[in-house]
Amino acid sequence: MATHQLKSMVDKAKEAINLIKQIKEIGILDNDPSYLELKEYLNEWIRSDEKVIKEYTILFERYGRKATLTLPYRADKTCEFSMKASRS
Repeated sequence: MATHQLKSMVDKAKEAINLIKQIKEIGILDNDPSYLELKEYLNEWIRSDEKVIKEYTILFERYGRKATLTLPYRADKTCEFSMKASRS
């Protein structure tokens, strides 16, 4: 069985910062509860050394959107964030 290199804390932090910048660029306010929830998940991921892929669904109610966040543990994978219109 192949062993995969774990993503470093520094690499996780770089990805998280990049994602947060992109979220702000599309107009998500940094005091929005969903934004704060996203940041909390990212902070937990940065500190974690678990060998588990974390997946979350975040409702951005103010914006009528639902986001999916996938946080990998492997160095050869990047975090994924997709936002879609949510059904009313």
